[in-house]
Amino acid sequence: MRINQHTKISELISYNVLSIEAIAAIAKPLRKIRIPVLRRILAPRVSIGEAAKIGGCSVADFRAALVPLGFVWMSDEAEKTINLFDAVERPSWMDEAAVTVILDVRPLLEVGQDPLKDIFQLYRSLAAGGILCISNSFVPTPLIRRMEDRKVPSYTHEWAEGEFRSYFYKNDTALSVQPAEDDYISFVPKELFEQKLASLSPLHLVTLDVSELPMPQPMELILEALTQLKADDVAYIKHSKIPLHLLEELDHLSYRIFIYDRHPGEVHLLIYPVK
Repeated sequence: MRINQHTKISELISYNVLSIEAIAAIAKPLRKIRIPVLRRILAPRVSIGEAAKIGGCSVADFRAALVPLGFVWMSDEAEKTINLFDAVERPSWMDEAAVTVILDVRPLLEVGQDPLKDIFQLYRSLAAGGILCISNSFVPTPLIRRMEDRKVPSYTHEWAEGEFRSYFYKNDTALSVQPAEDDYISFVPKELFEQKLASLSPLHLVTLDVSELPMPQPMELILEALTQLKADDVAYIKHSKIPLHLLEELDHLSYRIFIYDRHPGEVHLLIYPVK
């Protein structure tokens, strides 16, 4: 089978099931391909090039892993966009900024708290020319995309083993960093959430309560439910916390998500497939 960076992961698996383990061995973030539910959702939508970015590795790494399985690699100029970190040079504003505020979100994530509100608040409090640095155990791709959509310059690199730092520069052209209606994910107040919920037909509302289930059952059941959604269906999820790892997974897919953080221990979500 001839492949390049645009080949979907599902095509690789269909041709040779051994590609599952070959891909999982490339990088730690790619091990999730071993989980059947995640594989069913991700594989048809994610290409080799996109998977390389998710894994923080190179397209060349995929070529080295797949060619021994009988795949024939076809050259592509775009393949030169190799490493997610090495491909981006350190921007000049990193050296010019007067103030850098560092927020380590790992302790918050470990207890299931959502750091987005703290991140937005700290960024808004910066003076022009300042930098907000987010320290995390993984690359916060949804946050980076959201900030860059608002014209906030960013830069990410691996600071130490298992620690990534993302820098966001406060300039005069940046737009509001408040969650917007056109974000793939929005934290909304009670009134707006209830309004959206009331507008949905009961016939197309798939309700799932995972608030009492132990990890990792909530994520597995939600992903399974999303694969079963029919046309015009919307998933209504009742959870005990903001499912950060689930949101990371869904960021690569076509879903629109509204979150109502009702109170500690109770979070409601509406997940719309984007047509």
